[in-house]
Amino acid sequence: MTAVTAREPRPVWNRSRSFLLTSRIVWMEVRRNAFVWALPLLAVLFVYDPFLTASHYPALWTVRASVVPDKFWPVCVPFSAGFAAWAGSREGRRNADDLVAATARPAWTRQLCSLAGTLAWVLAAFGAGVGVLYVSIARAATWGGPPIWPVAAGAASLTAVGALAFALGALFPGRFTAPIVAVGISVLTLAVFSRAVSEGGTSVFALSPDGIVPGNDQGVFYPVAPDVSIVQVMFFAGCTLGAIGLLGLSPRTGGAGWRGALDLASGGGAGLRAAATAVFAAGIALAIVGFGLAATAVVSPVTGGIEVPALHDSASDKPVPYPPVCADVAGGGFRVCLHPAFQRYLSQTVNAFGPVIAELAGLPGTPVRAVEVAGQTLPPIVQQAGLDGDVTGNPPVYEFSMDGAIAQVPDAAQFQNGFQRDIVHAVIVGPIGQLAAGDNLTWNAGTPAQLAVVDGLLKAVGSQPYPACNPYALQCASQPQVTAAAARFAALTAAARHAWLTANVAALKAGHLPLARIP
Repeated sequence: MTAVTAREPRPVWNRSRSFLLTSRIVWMEVRRNAFVWALPLLAVLFVYDPFLTASHYPALWTVRASVVPDKFWPVCVPFSAGFAAWAGSREGRRNADDLVAATARPAWTRQLCSLAGTLAWVLAAFGAGVGVLYVSIARAATWGGPPIWPVAAGAASLTAVGALAFALGALFPGRFTAPIVAVGISVLTLAVFSRAVSEGGTSVFALSPDGIVPGNDQGVFYPVAPDVSIVQVMFFAGCTLGAIGLLGLSPRTGGAGWRGALDLASGGGAGLRAAATAVFAAGIALAIVGFGLAATAVVSPVTGGIEVPALHDSASDKPVPYPPVCADVAGGGFRVCLHPAFQRYLSQTVNAFGPVIAELAGLPGTPVRAVEVAGQTLPPIVQQAGLDGDVTGNPPVYEFSMDGAIAQVPDAAQFQNGFQRDIVHAVIVGPIGQLAAGDNLTWNAGTPAQLAVVDGLLKAVGSQPYPACNPYALQCASQPQVTAAAARFAALTAAARHAWLTANVAALKAGHLPLARIP
């Protein structure tokens, strides 16, 4: 007979069993996480600030969705930092080191499960808020779709905030660690936000998810480049990996060393130290690359948005095709066309042009139609002067932007004033001026007679005349006489004004007509 030697079976590492065990630990952390008690307060803050702010913005995707990084993200930051630091300091705060030292899984795994439980609630709350906002925007917006990259950047930054706060809580456990970390990170984000606004969203401060509110036509005529959001995701992913690697290098995750200290040589086994070192190095490298790319952020001369040259795709500079929505003013002969994103303002815009076109119809230089264009495509002098549009071309066309005008929508008179002033000044006086060296604006003030006719026409159509002195004028010495002449001209019947303008507009625009000739 042959003797059979019994061998003790070697333990086999079962991946599925290990994954199941880890999943149970994460689920336990999710179920017992303290963040759930903060959800009612977070919901109140969400409704009070981000949601109500978005509802008062124009119903445009880019503008309303900007509350996600500008309003909702800052609300979530202290919650993410505070509860993550609280979870990270749990073992040290309760002096449970000896009790958990003998657990079957590595301490690094245990702490990452605790971090995952907190981040699950943070990201779930953030995602729920974004979902509510985007559903409300989708019901009101008439053009475009939900921006995804800013949401990804917000989620990545909240993850980085939570990972960093958790690491600080694990390294420096104590009762006051969580509030100190929450307040400290919140103050840091406010300081970076302030610099981001002052820098116009360029330079390294482009890394701040919280920044300036985009223009009303941002992302309408040209797509919003994802450059900055990609850099933000890259930078915050690096910060997250760095914080996780730091946990793996800490003796608190390896069970050796004195409390709160960093000892790379005694942070656990060789495999743990190698993995943690690799994760930490990869995170630092990724964060440095993201930081360097953010420093190159500039304002795009084409779209007016922020771009990063190394990541920029020329496709973002191509206009988005769209079918304009148009309508004629009463009586026909003058058509107004808007981008479909602004179609809710079409009737109000048509009503703004109607009275002034009726006064100027048939006069040389009167535009035959009005077309909305992107604000950044208007002539530089128009942009610097803060005007809504400019009369250009042959036959003349009034090209205007809704970016500034839309802010006056609640006030019908203010909404129509900008359009009517631009057209009347262009027909009676001419171009508003020119840009000299150093972008110094030289106004085409107009003669006293021109100013009187302009103010008289504005008053006649129900628009506000220029205050105290025409802003195009350099001095107001003759203002009383101009005001009196404007009042006389406005008091004429519409037929009398039009007949006089038809006979005298050429001499008036050439500057040959004295103020005394105004009827």
